[in-house]
Amino acid sequence: MDNINWKFSKKYGKHWIKVKFYKKRPELKEGKSIEGVRFCEALRKAVEYPLIIDKGSISCKGAQYVLGWDPLAKEEILANCKEKTSAGVKKLRSILSTQSVFKEPYKYIGLNTEGEPDLLISFSAPEEVHNLINTYNSVKGSGLNTSLSGMLSVCGGVVANSYLKNKISLSFGCDDSRKYAQMSRDTLVVGIPNSLFGVFV
Repeated sequence: MDNINWKFSKKYGKHWIKVKFYKKRPELKEGKSIEGVRFCEALRKAVEYPLIIDKGSISCKGAQYVLGWDPLAKEEILANCKEKTSAGVKKLRSILSTQSVFKEPYKYIGLNTEGEPDLLISFSAPEEVHNLINTYNSVKGSGLNTSLSGMLSVCGGVVANSYLKNKISLSFGCDDSRKYAQMSRDTLVVGIPNSLFGVFV
């Protein structure tokens, strides 16, 4: 399934980004290191070239918290979110408590690196997501249950949620991801775990 992202792109449009978690640095033919980016931003960059990221690559405390690289960042995240919303700290803390978080972090994450991925991520148009959901409904014979959040929406709501809960995840992005991942007004993010690839291709 090395080219599974291309199969998804051919059938459902847009670029599909492979995400692979590693416990130690992988020996790969290609995979560029990067620093000072947000995780959602790195996903966008991976469309152009494969990336290997670790804690030092990510400048966003939200992503570092979700990925298990900085479990003590919760208060800083809450303070940052408080500046961007009218919701009180108590409500924000409640929302954050429902977020999927890696308890045992991986050392490295490959974006569009070689080999079979753990999940696929795409910045998709509503019509493309509609086609995905129709396929899911037809194959599974059931509706797609998902939850949406405006906090840590791509790193947590899609990447961590899809991987840790083994489910399809959707997100309209948070303020930061819409800005740094350059999400246009007609774009949302979808994540599909490895176990569900066969439903779609």
